[in-house]
Amino acid sequence: MITGLRASWTTHEPDAPASRPAGSVAERRRTRTQVPCWIGWTLAALACAWIALCTAVGPIYRADGSIADFGPPNWLILLGVFAASLGLVAKLAAIGRRRGKARQSAQAAGGAGLSGPIPAIGAGRQGWLHGRARLEAWSATSPLMRLLGRAVTRATRSWRTIMLVLLLGWAWAWITLVAAYGADLISQSREVTSWLAQLNGESLPYRQGSTIMDVYPTAHYLWPTHPTYLTDQHNLPLTLLYGGSLALSRRLTGASDLAIIILAGLQVVFATFCAAASANRFLQPAQACRLPQSSGQPDMKPAGPLARVAILLVLLVCPLIVFSTISLTKSPLFAWAFLWWMGIGYELRLTRAAGQGLRARSKLALLIATLVMLASAKYAVYIVAVQLLLALLTDRRRWMTYLLTLLAPLLVFEACMGGLFATGAVIKGDSIEGKGIQLQQIARVAQRDPSAIPAAARVNLAPIMDLDAAGFAYYPNDADRVKSSGNSSKVVVYRWRTVTAGDMKDFNRAWAQIGRQAPTIYLDAFLAKCYGYFDLTDHAYVPMAYYVSNGYVQQDSAWIKYWCHGWRDRVAWFACVWTSTPILGWPASGNFWVVSSLLLLAYEAARGRWRDILGQVPLILLMGVMIAAPANNFERHMLPLVFTLPFLVIAARRAQPGPSHSPSGR
Repeated sequence: MITGLRASWTTHEPDAPASRPAGSVAERRRTRTQVPCWIGWTLAALACAWIALCTAVGPIYRADGSIADFGPPNWLILLGVFAASLGLVAKLAAIGRRRGKARQSAQAAGGAGLSGPIPAIGAGRQGWLHGRARLEAWSATSPLMRLLGRAVTRATRSWRTIMLVLLLGWAWAWITLVAAYGADLISQSREVTSWLAQLNGESLPYRQGSTIMDVYPTAHYLWPTHPTYLTDQHNLPLTLLYGGSLALSRRLTGASDLAIIILAGLQVVFATFCAAASANRFLQPAQACRLPQSSGQPDMKPAGPLARVAILLVLLVCPLIVFSTISLTKSPLFAWAFLWWMGIGYELRLTRAAGQGLRARSKLALLIATLVMLASAKYAVYIVAVQLLLALLTDRRRWMTYLLTLLAPLLVFEACMGGLFATGAVIKGDSIEGKGIQLQQIARVAQRDPSAIPAAARVNLAPIMDLDAAGFAYYPNDADRVKSSGNSSKVVVYRWRTVTAGDMKDFNRAWAQIGRQAPTIYLDAFLAKCYGYFDLTDHAYVPMAYYVSNGYVQQDSAWIKYWCHGWRDRVAWFACVWTSTPILGWPASGNFWVVSSLLLLAYEAARGRWRDILGQVPLILLMGVMIAAPANNFERHMLPLVFTLPFLVIAARRAQPGPSHSPSGR
């Protein structure tokens, strides 16, 4: 989204006009304010160290052990993964530097290198480039490859043709699998059903009995005095859309299935549009963004046939992406809107580099994408707010664009939600939802070493949670059990019926008191809840295939369960078998794309490409969301990174080379 750091942050601009005097004020300012290369490599090393740590502790926590069990085998894994990760980053950075030098040499010689393949430089120590040059030469001379290349390029020449290809490629999922959903959709339906019943004058239990608000419990002190059955637990806009559609379907047909089928079909269309619009911007930026393709702007080069084939293969084959087209589980909708949002952000960057303004249609698209993100995920508020702040700091000339497309929808959305909460029309979210890590840490201490809990902490926590029940319910991969989320047979840990706002003020104090007595257990609880997102050898706790074939779809539905019942089971089984296959199953697993995204950020830090890193701050924020999420290795939380990474790789390869960190490049 962010179009780049100001020019004063770097020391070298490969595409800078040759006429600028070497000793100009701009050059001196760049020299004074450069970001030292060691900062980039330090950040890259830290990213690789985090991946290595999560991979090394994986065997420990899968065996329900402790960090205290970290032994020689774990050290070998840590050092091996760290060396492999940092070595890969260093190799890619070296290749990037050589490509940058080749591009600059070609540009100095007349710009030929910007319209054709980058020439190989020394076939010996730069064999990768030499092999790639031979592959490109073969592709250019083989009649079959030329024919296939033209066909692929023609099929992806505009967003309309890309959308048609994706619709044809994803149609089988909607036709045969119909839809994918889980407990969240059922809860949204029950909320709207209860709300409509109340509007019709029916008498329903409120504080005195069990309600839908007690399944994923919201503390009763947050409930207004007059009964209401709408909450923001599952995002109010989606609750009204999904729940209202299902209620209308039941009224017309006697079952919810028609609405589910239509909603899934609409999401397929939305997904294809978002993917096609973004693919068009990344594959042929000059044409898509209506920009002149200048010989001094490698960012404007259209992608070649191989890149287009790779993008189509990922979009059409990866089960995470295919299942997300029909999945009504909140996160996929956010992820598709996020992909659209990031594509428009890429256009923002390119138009700034070209000195042009953003098109009116792109401004409208950015506004709509922002609203969809806000409506489908609570954490979107923080992502939009951070990007808005960075945009205003780094691209002040277009401040009005950011105010209209980011700030305005953010303020309108928050004002509407705040008004509904203030009037008591909707029950706002419980703060306990954001304390998953803390709850897991307290519960692990209660289970593994209850004597470490100080008496004062027990007193402060007594009105909030049952510590004995917390120890019984604790499960390292899932904080929902400690939050008492789930069906009526759950163990009651969180005292949501009786806790008060005053009681919650003591929570952080009690949490800190316990942590001082049991720091190792706290570290264990933290790592056990999040390591799987960054460990390629860990299998998903809840895979996307679960939503294709579960009891809600295969047993509780009225019509859907009779359509391709066995096929649905086989598709889900195949996806699970594929993802569980060592190495070959990595591209079908969410954490592969998370680790790859972190390595891409490490590469860009090592190359000193701070502009690109600022544009990808949302990826870092989303990794933080994963760490704070209720469950470990929950695939639907990784979808935004799965969708965007292939396009970001194309952008990274095409982008201008960053400042060199080698002595010769200073």
